[in-house]
Amino acid sequence: MVLQLADIVACTRLNLVVLTGSPEALRRPVSWCAVTELADPRPWLQGGELVLTTGLRQRSAAAQREFVELVARRGVAGIGFGTGLTHERVPRAVIAAAQAHDLPVLEVPYETPFLAVDRYVADRIAAESYARQRDLLRLHDALARALLSGGGLDVLVHTLAQLLGAPVAVLDAYGVSLAAAPAGAEWEDGSGSSAVASAAPIEVAGAVVAHLRTPATHEVLPYAASLVGLELARRQAVLAARRELVGQVIEDIVRATLSEGEAARRLATFGVDAARPHTVLLAAAGRDADPGGDRLRGLPGGVYPLSATAAEPVVTAYMGEHLVVVVGESRPVDEVARQTLGYVTQLGENARVGIGGAYPGAAGLRWSFYEAREALSRGPGINAREPLSLPGLLLASEALPLTELGRSVLAPLLDFDEQVGGDLVATLRTYLEEDASVARVAGRLFVHRNTVRYRLDQIERLTGRSLASTQDRVQFWLALQAVTLGAR
Repeated sequence: MVLQLADIVACTRLNLVVLTGSPEALRRPVSWCAVTELADPRPWLQGGELVLTTGLRQRSAAAQREFVELVARRGVAGIGFGTGLTHERVPRAVIAAAQAHDLPVLEVPYETPFLAVDRYVADRIAAESYARQRDLLRLHDALARALLSGGGLDVLVHTLAQLLGAPVAVLDAYGVSLAAAPAGAEWEDGSGSSAVASAAPIEVAGAVVAHLRTPATHEVLPYAASLVGLELARRQAVLAARRELVGQVIEDIVRATLSEGEAARRLATFGVDAARPHTVLLAAAGRDADPGGDRLRGLPGGVYPLSATAAEPVVTAYMGEHLVVVVGESRPVDEVARQTLGYVTQLGENARVGIGGAYPGAAGLRWSFYEAREALSRGPGINAREPLSLPGLLLASEALPLTELGRSVLAPLLDFDEQVGGDLVATLRTYLEEDASVARVAGRLFVHRNTVRYRLDQIERLTGRSLASTQDRVQFWLALQAVTLGAR
């Protein structure tokens, strides 16, 4: 309980007499006692003090009024005027000026030393501080026990709401409610708008990942926020480990090292029913922005909304520098893609998301993965799938060094173009895309037909392959696609 002026007056051994001050003014809290004989003590006052003075510098009525004016403007709780030394009684000018400001004036008789008043105030403040700290420790203990009970964030938030006697919610960085007590509670002021007196930030690994919201104010809130941070950090560690495990399973499925039955069994461990259609999304930072996915793994994933419990939760995984998102048929893929892009955008503005198709079974998951990876290679933003061609499926195989083989096939042309600034690779690509029509190649490249023929002769001479051979044309086409995919 906060010490008030009325409490000091009620101490009979101090023999204080109230000369001015309304009942409301006597309920003002007292922060400390300040003994002063200065004409202007404001530099040494902070507000809330009981100012004790004998009026040594207040010989005239003008000085007395000025003194009251100055301390009143400073926001002191009241004046304790000592009599029997400088003044036999409290001056009328002091009383009149104090009444004008509704500032309590207490007469301190000669028999009561200022030290007695000061000690009483100090003892009461110390006792109240001790009681407050004791209550605070009790609350700390209750919250710590709630966290250690194994009930997680829900039990912690419920306990805090009971202790505060007010609703409490934890919202993540996306505004998604992670826990609330009572469930779904809303608090509003008279105008109908949300009246949140406290919105403490929750940090995990130096990043603000959530906010603790409540209309109540209490000293226990910083401690509660730190406990929420511990729980979210635990969640994040658990989710990160789970993502690594799921990523290993998906990688085995993509590499076709698991049987259909074994893949379905392992997926079921993580809540994925392989018999139902699922869509794979791949997300990553910009090109060369996050080699190995270290920055991706450092994102605050523990409070990511896609990982929230739902009838069919979205399953996320780490696979190299990619975030893999497996979406069931009951979830809107476009919405999940937007949320995923917003999540990965924390790594940079060139974040990208590729969307595969929806297929059942482990083989379908593998196919969707390849489609998503091809879509991901098309650049920043959200890229929808395109049906995989046979060359595209061959190029999607990580087991084959196709990019290296493609560069080997095209190496003479790449070297020639780099050394003399030629356009042999561009001419070869256009020639194959235009079904070997020299006229159309010339039109697209804005060169003479004879220039095209000359370049084609150079291509055959440098590579030792014939453009009249179907087998060599396929080699060239796959090499161009492999090099393009590798560049992406």
